[in-house]
Amino acid sequence: MKHLFSSLLALLALSTAQPADAQTTPQYTFSQDIAPLVYNHCTSCHRTGEVAPFPLTSYAEVASHAQTIKYVTGTRYMPPWKPDPRYRHYLDENTLTDAEIAKIAAWVDAGAPQGNPALTPPVPTYPSGSQLGTPDLVIPMAKAFTHQGNGQDMYRIFVLPVTLPADRDIAAIEFRPGNKRIVHHSIIALDTTQRAQALDAADPGYGYTQFGGFGFEPLEGVYGAWVPGMQPRFFASGMGKKLYRRASLLVQVHYGPNFVTQKDSSVVNIFFARQPVTRYVQTLPVISPQVLTNGPFVIPANQTKTFHAQLTVPFDVTMLSVAPHAHLLSKAWKVAVVKPNGDTIRLIKIGDWDFRWQGTFRFSNLIKVPAGSRLIADATYDNTAQNPRNPSSPPRVTTWGESTLDEMLLTYFELLPYRPGDENIVLSTAPGQATMPGTVQVSLYPNPASGATALNFQQERPGPITVSILDGTGRLVRTLVREKLYPAGPQHLPLPLAGLSAGVYLVRLDSEEGTRTEKLVVTDGH
Repeated sequence: MKHLFSSLLALLALSTAQPADAQTTPQYTFSQDIAPLVYNHCTSCHRTGEVAPFPLTSYAEVASHAQTIKYVTGTRYMPPWKPDPRYRHYLDENTLTDAEIAKIAAWVDAGAPQGNPALTPPVPTYPSGSQLGTPDLVIPMAKAFTHQGNGQDMYRIFVLPVTLPADRDIAAIEFRPGNKRIVHHSIIALDTTQRAQALDAADPGYGYTQFGGFGFEPLEGVYGAWVPGMQPRFFASGMGKKLYRRASLLVQVHYGPNFVTQKDSSVVNIFFARQPVTRYVQTLPVISPQVLTNGPFVIPANQTKTFHAQLTVPFDVTMLSVAPHAHLLSKAWKVAVVKPNGDTIRLIKIGDWDFRWQGTFRFSNLIKVPAGSRLIADATYDNTAQNPRNPSSPPRVTTWGESTLDEMLLTYFELLPYRPGDENIVLSTAPGQATMPGTVQVSLYPNPASGATALNFQQERPGPITVSILDGTGRLVRTLVREKLYPAGPQHLPLPLAGLSAGVYLVRLDSEEGTRTEKLVVTDGH
């Protein structure tokens, strides 16, 4: 009887036990589950001095915006990545998976628990004044420019002379808007004549006004560019642009309409190439209204219209990136290549265009476009009252123009003359990673230095870093960082030099992606 009673109790316990599939949702915490997502996908913009409206650099900051974060990630409004990841992947891709979005929602619904603070990963470190690191050359506007609050657009060109002792190859160019409230976008040209200086002298005030171009054909019409949401990036090893010692950067800034008079003082950051540049990248607006098959470029009021563009590529080229550009009526883009054999190369698809989040989207491998291929693009515009971004109420007939009230249809490409084997060059082994192929990037600034310098580096994947200083013979002098975990992406590491005598040293960075060594000259400070 006693055995039978025990068996009945066991059966009763089994019958009342919660089945495995009815267990509660896992308890996620900020420290172990949410912080890695926020730091990898949000903090680069959500930090002091950047474009986002509030910082997300701590548990308190994230928890205070928890409901907002749940909503904007659940609707995929954030992170602001517009290309369809099912169509093609890119370097620097910033998207959340369905599982990650569900994890954020579950964490918020559970009351946003912090967990063990000791398990929180370190907040990524970022250089100030740049998204890439400490620049080798900073070229500011000579003075602040005052944009009148008259509700009008303005295209103002500023001539920034380059002061260099010799020509340099550069690995990156970065525009930093001084006043994000009025800087609509910027295009940077490179020129070696004095024609822009003459136009500047003939126009009262600082800079000169020019709608559409620069008033003449500069040496390179698109040397660099910036639009809202654009992330700067280093060119791949061996690629870059030439910066001439007697050149000028012509910075065309589009100031959007505003009703408050405000000032802007923007700067251009230049990063010199650390390795020899053998291939110079050209940036060209290949898709334009001139190649439309159903032009002219007129968008009737109260209509949604799709334009089709087509261009036959006359010779073999290599593509590095794609960058559609339009204004507030734009709704969708699809750009592709149809090869002579009928195969299609997908370049980009955007189903929900947002003017605030444009950019240059860089492929994870070099793309060969053979001669005779057709470059095709479909661009859709919504000029109805149902478009909440329509700048005209009621809608009006809209055509090509430089004003925010007008529209554009452009697609820029970074191109190289094709070399055999380009199609086999992979710039990253995984979508969304942001470094040159196969090696961690490093640079030192200032160099020469006295007292302290800084090591700027970025790696393709999170991993441990060791930083050491060696003497000229390779003998270890001191270890500054030992096996410290850093996330992927750009990092800024101050290096104290106190106690080092003047001389030539080597700074060595060891990571799971390899070892890089940079020469450092230490001076006595006099």
